[in-house]
Amino acid sequence: MQLGFLVFITTALIILASSSDFVYANTLQDVFAGLCGSKSLMLCGICVALYSFGCCLTFLIIVGDQFDRAFATFYGLDYCHTWYLSRPFVTAVSCSLFILPLCFFKRLDVLSYASSIGCVTIVYFVCLVIYKSLTEHPKNVPPMKIWPDSGYEALQLVPIICFAYQSHMTAIPTYACMKDRRLGKFALCAVISMLICFGAYTIVGIFGYATFGPGGVPSDILQGYDDKSIVLAVAIIAVAVKNFTTYPIVLYCGRDALLGMFNVDLNKIGVRVIVTLVWFFSSLVIAILVPDISPMISLLGSLSAIFIFVLPGICLLQSVILKDPQLYLNKDRLMIVFAILLTALGAFACGVVFVEALNDLRKDPSEPHHVVTGIRQLRESLCV
Repeated sequence: MQLGFLVFITTALIILASSSDFVYANTLQDVFAGLCGSKSLMLCGICVALYSFGCCLTFLIIVGDQFDRAFATFYGLDYCHTWYLSRPFVTAVSCSLFILPLCFFKRLDVLSYASSIGCVTIVYFVCLVIYKSLTEHPKNVPPMKIWPDSGYEALQLVPIICFAYQSHMTAIPTYACMKDRRLGKFALCAVISMLICFGAYTIVGIFGYATFGPGGVPSDILQGYDDKSIVLAVAIIAVAVKNFTTYPIVLYCGRDALLGMFNVDLNKIGVRVIVTLVWFFSSLVIAILVPDISPMISLLGSLSAIFIFVLPGICLLQSVILKDPQLYLNKDRLMIVFAILLTALGAFACGVVFVEALNDLRKDPSEPHHVVTGIRQLRESLCV
């Protein structure tokens, strides 16, 4: 499933970069508006803003999870009764110190060094999961399941794959910030990046599954390890750091979409600061009040299918028609067919995932049910 989707996902990244060259735009909503008309700017901007805000919530929730895990292990299960170790206080202080200062920049390329640090931390995280799987052998772990029982079960992976590989919203701003802005170089970067993601996701999935067994993998895999080793503590910190460095990038896209919808100049520092502060503190409050990540990933997986398939498909369709209205070239005819296929695939994936996500949210967590995300695990707080 991953490899099959990866072909379309990587191709869609290249399509978006090519479309941005065609209309000379530097954001997804501007590219879409340039190809489909100014009225489409509002629709695309709303999608970008909603998805960005949802992702920001997810990152803050994960940060809170990491601190909960660390305090429960090294302090004790009554950590939240100490005010300065409670989740609301620690999440608010740490995010205000490490995330907020990175959110005020005007361009994405300023965040390149911070993002590189975040990527290095994930390498350590992957190595930890492998190490734990090879050194710890839990008893009564069922054998690993290799094949799905039905095609429907395989479709339940779609939201996870879409959410995990969704970098299309930031692809055009990233392409605009490249020192050597060439489509060929961007295509190479996109292929290598997606292959690295594929390797990391697959390794963590396989070794985590081998360690905890079917149905036993926590939504935050680090919460499945109960030792107090320094190795684990570093991994917990690493995941928090990764989210500290990723949040500003997503906020950048959402803020641009909001300002673009209302035709506000991004160069106005005062407006940029106010929007950033409102965005950050509203997401922080919601993340503290809603500490479960699983329903968010369900709904975001549906919206991410639009960014991965539908919007690139429409951009490809429009750019081909604008270049060759009569479709004289066979290459352009093939491009039209591929664009329709990509858009149809995205519409199908989005619809299936959204309906299943709504059904999943209506069910009681104690009921046995199909899991649309594969990680829905509504849990109580670690604190007792």
